[in-house]
Amino acid sequence: MARKANYEEKINAIEEKIAKKQEEIKVLKAQLNEIKAKKAQDDYKELTEYMSANNLSAAEVLARING
Repeated sequence: MARKANYEEKINAIEEKIAKKQEEIKVLKAQLNEIKAKKAQDDYKELTEYMSANNLSAAEVLARING
């Protein structure tokens, strides 16, 4: 029976490690999403500044991209 208990301890230890890593992944994904959102804001700001500086509308920019 001692051997079975040893397996249970090992299983529990590994499950705890998995849970810890899953939490770390969750935190990293949240950080990634935050950075992506900031990048999108910066990209949008850069685009709107370019459009304003060149007197371009969104339709004109899209026409240049697609055309």
